[in-house]
Amino acid sequence: MSGQRVHGPREGRRGGAVGRPAGRLAAKREAILQAAVAIFLREGYDRASVDAIAEEAGVSKQTIYNHFGGKERLFLAAVEGERNRVATRFASPPPTAPAGVRAGAEPPGGSPSGEGPAPGGARPAPGDARAALAAYGRQVLAVLLEERASALRRLIIAEAGRYPSLRPACAHGEPESLVTAGADLLRRRTETGELVVPDPTGAARQLVALLVQRGLHASTYGTQPLAEEEATALCDEAAELFVRAYRA
Repeated sequence: MSGQRVHGPREGRRGGAVGRPAGRLAAKREAILQAAVAIFLREGYDRASVDAIAEEAGVSKQTIYNHFGGKERLFLAAVEGERNRVATRFASPPPTAPAGVRAGAEPPGGSPSGEGPAPGGARPAPGDARAALAAYGRQVLAVLLEERASALRRLIIAEAGRYPSLRPACAHGEPESLVTAGADLLRRRTETGELVVPDPTGAARQLVALLVQRGLHASTYGTQPLAEEEATALCDEAAELFVRAYRA
């Protein structure tokens, strides 16, 4: 034979199986992940079966094993997929939305860096770091207290103690894009002389942690809606705390 590489029966020349475009494989993988989230949330990790997930996704059981190897790896992949979905929602908020936050609500409009509209639709003034931080906080709460994200967070907490192999799902915390956007906001406000933040990334991580923990507590870990007034007060208090801590 010549030196030309021979592809196996399951290997495609463009990253997929022979005769199956990569786009179709990606769509099938996404369908499996979406079905996995639905079944895991409905049944819990222990009772969820690959058979049920396959039926929900409209694929064969063997297809799931081909993509993920088993239920454990599928669960971890589903969690990572949800983290990416949350990050995407945060990075691309809709043009209009209510200023307050309820579990499952869309984030307020504006950029993901916290420079979006404040309550009433007014954009934070260049010299108003407090308003910018509060607007950023409302965006964080809107995506992290979404009903599905909250339910999956509760499931991870419940199952990680019984299944140590699932603990990597808890290891990464909230999506890094939230921290990056907060760090960018703090860095810009430092450059304008409004704040002095020596470590914008570390400070942003602390701000996200504060917002998340207070938001989870106020909403009973996402099981109850967080009223607009309560969300606004929570974000305003967090913004005030950081402005006091880092005021120039």
